[in-house]
Amino acid sequence: MAKKNINNKTMKRRNFLKGAGAAALGAAAVSSFPAPAISGGHMEWIACSAFGKAGGLGKAIDRFASYVNNASDKLKITVYHGGELVPPLESLDAVRSGAAQMAYGAGYYWTNISMAPSFSAALPFGLTAQEQNAWCYYGGGIEAADKAYNAIGVKFLPMGNTGNQMGGWFNKEINSLADFEGLKIRMPGLGGEVLKSFGANTVLLAGADVLPSLASGAIDATEWIGPAADLGKGLHKVCKYYYYPGWHEPGSTLEIIINKDAYDSLPEDLKAIIKYAARASNQEMLDEYTARNNKALNELIEKHNIELKKIPDTVLVELRRITDEVMEDFIADDEMAQKVYKSYIEYKEQVINYHRISEKAYIDTRELD
Repeated sequence: MAKKNINNKTMKRRNFLKGAGAAALGAAAVSSFPAPAISGGHMEWIACSAFGKAGGLGKAIDRFASYVNNASDKLKITVYHGGELVPPLESLDAVRSGAAQMAYGAGYYWTNISMAPSFSAALPFGLTAQEQNAWCYYGGGIEAADKAYNAIGVKFLPMGNTGNQMGGWFNKEINSLADFEGLKIRMPGLGGEVLKSFGANTVLLAGADVLPSLASGAIDATEWIGPAADLGKGLHKVCKYYYYPGWHEPGSTLEIIINKDAYDSLPEDLKAIIKYAARASNQEMLDEYTARNNKALNELIEKHNIELKKIPDTVLVELRRITDEVMEDFIADDEMAQKVYKSYIEYKEQVINYHRISEKAYIDTRELD
């Protein structure tokens, strides 16, 4: 793959993102939103979500809000799911404007504002869920991400991890890189940037729009999460092939982002409650999906006759080969993104060195005949 081709596509991508940013900010006309009430030391906050109410993602933000609300009578959080107050992908705009105090989503939804948040969510061929959490809490990940988020006026906290995702839903087989040429696929984030290098037309869609877009033919393929979430979403109704592994999102971190001025104004006890409620929700999501995925996968195969297929090794090798080059290009003009990426990569190099003789070695041993 010639560097020249990638650079040409990069310029188009950057121009698109700039336009998307202007459109999103213009669309977020939030002057009529309800303002937070503050009376006698009691505060009422609004939390917007980039996801719908149904399924594990919707339950996660509700669960987080209930933890905070039950822990103190000083702060009540009211949740508005995707589309109830603002369009899902404009949740960050609402927080930055002060119309909402919190938003729940994924870092790769906010590239119209900054490239940096993408690296706090997931990196192709990057960290597993266990490694991602370790980077966030003990490897400087939250601090690195916070510098980027603070620059756009918000505070970052991990609040959900879906674990290793599936490779996606397709209506045609993927046998070579040529099969990505012209493919219209919903794949947000850095994985989508990699596929663009091989001719795919990647689009960013809110969760509620994925199934209708597949059914109408507006897109040809999509990634979502994993068997438990995908089964509930009904993606098996419109796609035949279910591919693995999830090379693009090996351990996806979702997030709660908080208006920085609002967060800084909180007393220390409420800051602590929010932090630990987010941390508990982060682990609970990972545990839930880990527990439910295999049963859901069996149902997809045995009841719905989905064809489970592995992405060919030859394709994975090429995707891996180009990833580093695409990532370097992606962050070229974004100093904050460079810093988050540097923190991520430095931690990855450390943790995988140990996991070769611990987690990976054990899993390989467990599979011995």
